[in-house]
Amino acid sequence: MSGAGPGRLGRRFYVVLAEPTDRAGARHAATADHLAYLRGLQERGQLFLAGPFVGEDGASTGGGLFVLRAGSLAEAEALAAADPYNAGGYRRFTVRPWRLDQGGFDLGVSLTDGKMTFV
Repeated sequence: MSGAGPGRLGRRFYVVLAEPTDRAGARHAATADHLAYLRGLQERGQLFLAGPFVGEDGASTGGGLFVLRAGSLAEAEALAAADPYNAGGYRRFTVRPWRLDQGGFDLGVSLTDGKMTFV
């Protein structure tokens, strides 16, 4: 991957920044389809991370951020465009290539308790 070097992972992803439109208040009509679409992306290995932008109270502001695995910018844009929230005009989006270099997280899973901790 171009630009990656020592101390850098250099893994390519595509970040989708989705912002609410003036129709965002009606997006709930498409929520089930939106969630099913994201679930399908995850099952195909195309969705790395996703979640809504929220206010200090934790409530969604109508927009969101998604990190996709795709072979090209055009493929990532097509995946974003097919999201029912975007396709329905509830959100507009931009897609940016992104290189994951640093960071980390710890994940704990208890099979007995059925619990997960994420740090």
